[in-house]
Amino acid sequence: MTAPTQDTLALLEILGRAATARLATISRELVRILEGKVQNGPFTGMLLPDATSWGIGDVAPKILGCYELELHPSIEKAIARAPDVVINVGCAEGYYAVGLARRLPLAKTYAFDIDQRAQEVCAGAGALNGVADRLIVQGECTAEQLVKLTRGAKRALIVLDCEGAELTLLTPEIARQLAHCDILVETHDFIDRTITPALTKSLSAQHAVEQFREGARDPAGYPVLRQLGSLDRALVTCEFRPEVMYWLMAWAR
Repeated sequence: MTAPTQDTLALLEILGRAATARLATISRELVRILEGKVQNGPFTGMLLPDATSWGIGDVAPKILGCYELELHPSIEKAIARAPDVVINVGCAEGYYAVGLARRLPLAKTYAFDIDQRAQEVCAGAGALNGVADRLIVQGECTAEQLVKLTRGAKRALIVLDCEGAELTLLTPEIARQLAHCDILVETHDFIDRTITPALTKSLSAQHAVEQFREGARDPAGYPVLRQLGSLDRALVTCEFRPEVMYWLMAWAR
């Protein structure tokens, strides 16, 4: 595709600002109507925090329960495998960290994020959902910490969403040492085109690896949205990805 012109970029900027403002309004109303509770998916019943750590935090897809819908079967399978340690790197507001802590009451859950605001909001979400005693929130996570925290676990679950740092955390040697861990990783190929092939190769040496691609949503499939116009429904279920995204699910053999 040809590069956008300056006029096109200006229009896209205006559209983005308008969409974000409208989505923020609808999200606040959804939170009010649904009393802040996630409605569907593996984290049904979880209370979302009032605050976000960036932008508007994908509140609408999360409260509807369609956020990263492609991963729901894998998340349920990972929960059924009963990990005793859970690590979420790039936790943001704690959607995965707190959601998994709720579903896995016997596990110790670690949430990492380099953003101080994210750490605060995630800790608050843990308290809001009654899992603060089993949720350890910290800053930067290193590859060495992944190995150390999962050492001795019968099974561990690692969820990575760290904006390209996944390539640093999951080197072939570290992946080998995490052979007993189930690993879900969002691959940020728009940052580095080598990420998905490199991680697929390193993880496949000792894990069974599945790849998932971002798919479509059905904005008309949620009763709470049916009185909204088509544009509003599309906005509410949009996750505003920079391009089609992929995830790898590496299962311990």
